[in-house]
Amino acid sequence: MKFYIAGKITGNPDYKEQFAEAERGLKAKGHSVMNPAWIQEGAEFTWSDYMMVTSEMQMVCEAVLFLDNWKDSKGAQWEHQFAIKVNQQQFFNLDDVPLNKP
Repeated sequence: MKFYIAGKITGNPDYKEQFAEAERGLKAKGHSVMNPAWIQEGAEFTWSDYMMVTSEMQMVCEAVLFLDNWKDSKGAQWEHQFAIKVNQQQFFNLDDVPLNKP
C-alpha cells in the first residue's frame, strides 16, 4: 500500500527523525512511503508552497499514517480533512498498520 505520513513539521525541531522513524516502520511492514520530511527547506518558499507540494504527495497515496502530534499542526489537520474527503485509509498508530502482502 502507498502511505503518506502526516504530522507536525513547523516548529518541531525533531520532525525529521520522527518522520524517518515512521517511514522505517512502514517500509518494514512492506509499504511504499511518501514522506514530506524529504523536502528541503528553503527561505523563499512559504508554508502554502510546501502544502501545495505535499498535497500532491498525499494525493497519490491510498493511506495516511498520522503521527501523535498531528493535531498540533495546521497542515496535518488539513491533510486529515483531505483524507476524509477523498476516502483515504487513516491510521493513527503504526501498530494498527497491516503487513503489506504482495
